[in-house]
Amino acid sequence: MNHSTLTALAVMMLLIPFALGIAGLALLWLWPALPGAGPGRQMGYATVVASLLELLLSLVLSGNLHGQPALFFSWDIVVAQVDFHMDVLSIYFILLVNIIAFVVAWNACHYVRNGSVNQGVLHHPVFFHASINLFHGTMLLVPMVDNLIGLWIAIEATTLVSALLVAYQNTRNAWEAAWKYLIITSTGIVLALLGTMFLANAAYDVDGSLLPLDASGQPLDSMMNWTFLMVLARIDAFDASANLVKLSFLLVLVGYGTKAGLAPMHTWLPDGHGEAPAPISALLSGVLLKSALYAILRFYTITNTVLDDGGHFTSTILLGTGLLSLLVATPFILKENRFKRVLAYHSLEHMGIITFGIGIGGTVALAGALLHTLNHAITKSLMFLSFGNILQRYEQHAQAQGRELDQDRVTGVLRSMPATGLILSLGGLALVGTPPFNIFLSEFIILWGTFSRPWEPVTIVAAVLFLLSTTLIFYGLVRHLSRLVLHRMPNEQRFRETPMELFPLVLLFTLVVLSGIGIVPPLSGLIDESVRILMDMP
Repeated sequence: MNHSTLTALAVMMLLIPFALGIAGLALLWLWPALPGAGPGRQMGYATVVASLLELLLSLVLSGNLHGQPALFFSWDIVVAQVDFHMDVLSIYFILLVNIIAFVVAWNACHYVRNGSVNQGVLHHPVFFHASINLFHGTMLLVPMVDNLIGLWIAIEATTLVSALLVAYQNTRNAWEAAWKYLIITSTGIVLALLGTMFLANAAYDVDGSLLPLDASGQPLDSMMNWTFLMVLARIDAFDASANLVKLSFLLVLVGYGTKAGLAPMHTWLPDGHGEAPAPISALLSGVLLKSALYAILRFYTITNTVLDDGGHFTSTILLGTGLLSLLVATPFILKENRFKRVLAYHSLEHMGIITFGIGIGGTVALAGALLHTLNHAITKSLMFLSFGNILQRYEQHAQAQGRELDQDRVTGVLRSMPATGLILSLGGLALVGTPPFNIFLSEFIILWGTFSRPWEPVTIVAAVLFLLSTTLIFYGLVRHLSRLVLHRMPNEQRFRETPMELFPLVLLFTLVVLSGIGIVPPLSGLIDESVRILMDMP
């Protein structure tokens, strides 16, 4: 396909979720008393169709950009010109977003099917599906925008459109979790903005003859495009500002690391994931954390190119952050806790594993980290959606008996919901790295990259801590799962499982199995090219 056709497809992919989301909110604004059941169902089906189209468009773009130059285009809006850049790394994250968005949209249709009782606009089924579309659109914007300030705005937008989704259950705990999520992540990315400003200041310190200037002699907006900053970094233009670039990376890691759920800035994770509806927990864990990781990766590449130290500075920081996240997650997974909170701490663990792999560096470990990014998104979404279906059935049963559900009574799932219980059990084994599932493969590649490094004391300690924490976490999740699926129910009950509810779970589990057997050539090609981008290799 030619450049104009690819550009049209990229713009279409970006506009579809925003258009559908805005249309849904406009409908609620014009008709506040809109009945819930019918319009909510129709909005859900429209979201499924739109997300499927998004997935197909991303597959087309990945096939056309694979092995080809990046796609550049600009878009004039009211106040400025926004530059977009899509290379293979962008496409890889876009593909990840669209895979999870499709299965979540399908699951969400059934999750809110009983939500026809109107509790206000913010808890209306149409609002739920419209907000999912806007959330989807903002997460697509992150890997597409070129300007680093635009990237910051896109990541902040993901917070704003998802905070009310966290509180959709309309309970006190849900609102507290949404408030905590909003305050902590917004505070964190203020530091990311400060880090971005430091990098901008480093660019201003560069010899003016290297900067693109307008007619008045002022630097153009494009100087904050990360693609242009990479050009400056390659010609050693930042040499006089290397310390400023280091400080920029540290602030960006803390700032965007808060959104990525890295320790010690992870404290919103257990409440946000634990109180949000299951489809939203899947989006938060599977996609939102990875969007923040994408931003860190762009700064990682610029910093390594500027410092030209073989990645020593960034690797040391990221390796320490990854190990800290793993170690912090371990005791919380071992202790007694509600299962959704346990899954939230697993997000902390796996973001630590991904950061550990990036910190190890080299082609093998980076490839493993990128593969783990996709594997974790698929597997964790499977776990949240499976448990969400289970929790909903048990809540309905409790309400029919005139009582509130005690989540400690959610046991015996293999008897009450055999298909969902089996998928949850196997998904849990996949999540803790049991062969032959996908998490095992990506963790093995990261360890292979670790052992491929020269044996230094820090490498040995890192490998030992990695293996120790993942082993303890394996024990912790298996213990939680055994109680959930094997223990006897207080009152034996068999719940109905429909094919439409099981479809997204079966699809995700199929991906878990297939991606554990091997990496298909198109995906391996995307990962190889993404690694070359991260290492700034021609």
